[in-house]
Amino acid sequence: MNEAQHLPADFANVYEAAFARLQIRVETACMSEPFSDWPAQVAAAIRATLAFAAAHPDAAYVLTSGALVHGKGGFARYDRMLDHFAELLRPGRAERSDGEALPEIVEKAMAGGLATMIAQRVDTGRAADLPSLAAEAIQFVLTPYLGTRRARQVATAEVS
Repeated sequence: MNEAQHLPADFANVYEAAFARLQIRVETACMSEPFSDWPAQVAAAIRATLAFAAAHPDAAYVLTSGALVHGKGGFARYDRMLDHFAELLRPGRAERSDGEALPEIVEKAMAGGLATMIAQRVDTGRAADLPSLAAEAIQFVLTPYLGTRRARQVATAEVS
């Protein structure tokens, strides 16, 4: 077991502090993009999330795998985190050009997929690799809303 996998006795407080720090990073990243450019905001949020996890693997562990091994309270916190970030994706439904409705679980599935990717890298000591996965993660999250081509364009656009 590595150092990041030791859960603190005051897990709830540590989790809430890590979640608050991540929320601030994501909100700050979103504000750096024009309000009308939802895809760019999502891309900035994903980059910020991956950079946060790379810079703070202990916090990323607590928010992901640590929460899941911490029982009911941890599961509830993890689920609340996914719901929070899923809500930030919901406006993407308006971006769909084909008019077809997406399944209700899409946003939570995208947030969960990103959390799983982060947990896998952190748990295997490869948190530093996370920022290099940004383009793929952005394309993964945006594809249901924008389609493959447009999602790839946003994912590979130069960061300003």
